[in-house]
Amino acid sequence: MRVSMKTSLLASTIALSVAAMSAPTFAQDNPDEDQIVVTGTRLNINPNLTSANPVLTVGDEEIAAQGTVNIEELTNNLPQVFAAQAGEVSNGASGTAQLDLRGLGAVRTLTLIDGRRLPYGSSTSSAPNIDLVPTNLVERVDILTGGASAVYGSDAVAGVANFILKDDFEGAELDVQYGVNQNSNGINRFDEVLEASNVDLPGSVWDGEQVNISAAIGMNSEDGRGNVTVFGSYQNREEIVQRDRSVSACTLSTGDTNGYGCVGSANFRLFAGPGGLGFQEESGNIVDFFSVPATESRFNFGASNFFQRPAERIQIHGKGQYEYADNHEVFFDASYTNNFSDAQIAPSASFGFGAYQINCDNPLIQTPGLNLATDIYGCTAADIAAGNDVSGITASHRNVEGGERNSRLENSAYRLVGGLRGDATDAISYEAFAQFGRTDDESISTNDFIIANLQNAFFAIEDPNNPGEVICRDANARAAGCVPYNVFQRGQGGTTQVTQEALDYIQGVGIVVGKTEQFVIGGNASINLGEYGVKSPLSDDNIGLLVGVEYREDSLDSNPDQISQQPDGGFTGVGGPTLPVQGAVDVLEFFGELEVPLVTDAPYFDELVLRAQYRNSDYGYTGNGTTGGANTDAYGLQLSWAPTSDISFRGQYQRSVRAPNVIELFTGQSTGLPNLTLNSSGLYDPCATNNPSATLEQCQRTGVTSAQFGTILDVISGQTQGIFGGNPNLQPEKSDTYTLGMVFTPEAAPGLTASVDYFNISIDDFIAAGIGAQTTLDQCLATGDSAFCDLITRDSSGSLNSGGGPGIGFLLTNINIAALESEGVDLQVGYNLQPKNESFGSFNLNYAATILTKQDDTSFPGADLNQCTGLFAGTCGRPAPAYRHRAFATWLTPVEDLDATFTWRHYSAVENQALGAAPVDRELSSQNYVDVSANYEIFDGVRLRAGVNNLLLEQPPVTISAGPPFGNGNTYPVIYDTGRYGFVGLNIKL
Repeated sequence: MRVSMKTSLLASTIALSVAAMSAPTFAQDNPDEDQIVVTGTRLNINPNLTSANPVLTVGDEEIAAQGTVNIEELTNNLPQVFAAQAGEVSNGASGTAQLDLRGLGAVRTLTLIDGRRLPYGSSTSSAPNIDLVPTNLVERVDILTGGASAVYGSDAVAGVANFILKDDFEGAELDVQYGVNQNSNGINRFDEVLEASNVDLPGSVWDGEQVNISAAIGMNSEDGRGNVTVFGSYQNREEIVQRDRSVSACTLSTGDTNGYGCVGSANFRLFAGPGGLGFQEESGNIVDFFSVPATESRFNFGASNFFQRPAERIQIHGKGQYEYADNHEVFFDASYTNNFSDAQIAPSASFGFGAYQINCDNPLIQTPGLNLATDIYGCTAADIAAGNDVSGITASHRNVEGGERNSRLENSAYRLVGGLRGDATDAISYEAFAQFGRTDDESISTNDFIIANLQNAFFAIEDPNNPGEVICRDANARAAGCVPYNVFQRGQGGTTQVTQEALDYIQGVGIVVGKTEQFVIGGNASINLGEYGVKSPLSDDNIGLLVGVEYREDSLDSNPDQISQQPDGGFTGVGGPTLPVQGAVDVLEFFGELEVPLVTDAPYFDELVLRAQYRNSDYGYTGNGTTGGANTDAYGLQLSWAPTSDISFRGQYQRSVRAPNVIELFTGQSTGLPNLTLNSSGLYDPCATNNPSATLEQCQRTGVTSAQFGTILDVISGQTQGIFGGNPNLQPEKSDTYTLGMVFTPEAAPGLTASVDYFNISIDDFIAAGIGAQTTLDQCLATGDSAFCDLITRDSSGSLNSGGGPGIGFLLTNINIAALESEGVDLQVGYNLQPKNESFGSFNLNYAATILTKQDDTSFPGADLNQCTGLFAGTCGRPAPAYRHRAFATWLTPVEDLDATFTWRHYSAVENQALGAAPVDRELSSQNYVDVSANYEIFDGVRLRAGVNNLLLEQPPVTISAGPPFGNGNTYPVIYDTGRYGFVGLNIKL
């Protein structure tokens, strides 16, 4: 009922708008003028007025000069952008590419194509997937600083990235590009570390090949009133493996070789029990674990990970418009993208220290050297004779026989946009549109161990019918294909005794399938009030007003298979369960914009323009049998003042919002609070354990009655409790953005433009995920704050025991409680230099930089302020350089049709936030990358381009503190180059 009423109201409003309003000028009406698209506003009454919004623009020339195939490779190099999901993420990959402005989270960056939002990226990661952007069709990318929710709606908290596509293409174009990565390696400092650890040295390598083929065909209608463009592309990218780089061939730690050492996992041929720890040598003998050098007893788990995931992508895009009547146009946009990639990490293992049981009469554990049965697992002669089981044993073996763990990630998406725009009068324009987008994603994980099957394969006996043969003890397991997993013995010459039959039984496949859908319908009317005589008495420019209405629904459905939902994750090599999610968020919005030129063409007031925006949003949430909603207001105010044509000043305030997404609201229930503090009786008792002087009144803050005092959670013998991953009571986040800037375009220096803009973005009611069950309970106890206590939901007996069944207790772990703030200064300089001596050609110079002065967060009220400017690791994670820049110069050489581009990318040094960091890990040094490329028109319409990024082969800075998803291979490959990349391309236009 709620949705139908919203839709009905919206349809009525749009119908009235379409009947009464008109459209802007179209490109085909005046072939000498393109339609102007201004990011940050829908109002285009006075296109020549100075924008008050700080915007960084990257054109298609720079995209080609960088050899960009995936658009995130370009955007991640921009000073305002922090590391996010990309092709360099392996452990923790979502299979999508994301954009994270200001480091405030990819979900807080609104991503648009031609001013229209993209759907959820996948059913497991709601941030938009910029793999949907057809790179070769991009005319420019606009990066808008700070909030813009009043103009575009939810999510525009950190800013907006708007990908403007080429329009009115005519003819045919074929583009082919080949690229390859290269690294000479031979870094003595790290090669010596590898040699000391018996790790093979990588030599000079060529890898990570990329091939991209695209074609576009466009034609105008015979009457010149319309155009249709069809585009298609195919991309294939090969992997880069960490073993092929000196800095990442092993996972580093502190050590005795140049300050480093290779650190491996101890869970490699490791056995443990009451008798201590044993290690299995190549011969099969079990020896004391601590008697074996670390270079032999540790597994080099880092070498197998990808620095670059292999990927294959197909894109089809079509767009067009037709002026079916004078000043009335129909337009459409249709696209399809299919993207496959593969994430690889080290082989799994029978992980779990003390996690398994074994039968003492298992013939496989009667081993030479230290006897596993008696010396390690503590079996007595009586236990062996009786076939008793012992618990708490470890039998950890890396699955080198089965190979690396892989996640096959596939994401398919299509998007349809259509609408009308037109002119009915000289004063009023309109646009009405509808769009639908859908993504289907699938993740297939292989080569991991099923915990239950692994345990069955550890219970082994001699076959009573075939003496000397060893079989699984459980008949039902045998019927299901169980074969003993013999990691306890080795054959002649140290050969493994693990059989393919055993692997077939214990290895499993985890599958998660999902889909998202987005439906948007809306319309707006733009009114030139100047046509009705409404103008400032001090300006001849027109006052513009825009009003609009929009309805949007985003739905998501993620379905893991049953084994992936198990409380322990079902597999040995995962961190926990993968939970189902299903729900929808819908919103009905009314919005408006106002532009008032107060003074123009007056002394000291070349321009003085006031702009304002407002949007009201009525949200509804539906999922997991619950409903909810919220009502928000977003608004903005800008003022721009140009005393002369040489200089202008601009400032703005924006209140923006971000509604919680379906994943945050409705992720399903998990069973597991592994970090809760238990007392000696196995009960969680914060009153007795964490605060001995607590009163019953304080304990009642956690929902405990006097009868339940002292046994708050009833957690006995390791039984776990329910945690609800989502929180249907979440409210939208709110942010405040302030920017203040200046633009300098001196008449005395033609072609020079410079700008400086201060920004401050602060977010309140930030949705914090994972502050921890222990923190939630402890803070409720200590403070009585409803922000924490309201997250605790009990069953009828007062317990949080999951039990299974209706009315179980749980904790809500997403909460509107954190705060974030980002502050700094953006600098831009552009200069078109025309030397007096034309024999030198001409130059286009561009420089963009960000000086970051504040990158702070607070996880909950009363928590310590986490300051991350110029820091990395610890609670900061990925690096936050205090200064970044991207400078490039294009030389239009005196050689006809030959251009050359030089780019300099710089990242300032960052310090390790972690206290007590080792001397070798206290800083990541500043990085400088030099990129060069050239573009030459061989024949009319045939252009050849070639280039090298990271020409001087700056090796990535090394840290032992980098962790997934953005830290990998002892560095941060999404930020820092892991080699040089060369490319050559051919473009043919007919």
